[in-house]
Amino acid sequence: MKTVRIFALAALFLLGACNGFKMQTDYKYESKPLDPHINMNAWEFMNSREDLSEMVAAVEFTGMQDYYTQKEQTITYLFLNNTAMENFKNAHGQVTQIDYCDVDQVTRLLLYHMVVGSYHALNQQLPVEPIYVKTLLEGEWGLMTLKVNKSSSNSIGYPIANGNIVANEKGSNFNSRRASSVASNIMPTNGVVHIMNDYAMFRKTYTEDTPY
Repeated sequence: MKTVRIFALAALFLLGACNGFKMQTDYKYESKPLDPHINMNAWEFMNSREDLSEMVAAVEFTGMQDYYTQKEQTITYLFLNNTAMENFKNAHGQVTQIDYCDVDQVTRLLLYHMVVGSYHALNQQLPVEPIYVKTLLEGEWGLMTLKVNKSSSNSIGYPIANGNIVANEKGSNFNSRRASSVASNIMPTNGVVHIMNDYAMFRKTYTEDTPY
């Protein structure tokens, strides 16, 4: 019986060799970081993702496409996925389409989710403690904090997973609305993209005067 088994194994080995199979000789795994850079600008990337279709509609509604194609400065874009946009629409009378909202409020929403500069989790560009950053929304309503979570890997389906980004961590910016990324550290040709699962906003205390 032992001789039969040895013969069978030898036959399988020879068959594999005849078909071009090679035995693995090196089991050492060498990890390489995924390249976060994508060969498109922020607007092109937004249009490439079905989960960002509601934000595309918001940008087209406000006529703000140029903000996402510009090359003059580096912008950290906080993209709002369809869940985030749905939350925004529900907060404004549970409307079904973004163009049922006030155009000025949608404009302010988009401006608030664009930050001047390059903020990401790569090369320690963003600390684990919240810092204030400058959004494109002028004045007090434009106040925002950003931080990176120290240990996180949540960018499934995106170029890189290296720590998720949090806007307005609780207690860091008065009573501002908090949002966290579901994909982060994506590098289009004109900035940085983090995709958020909710919209953020500044507020000291919640009042009816909160602009959006």
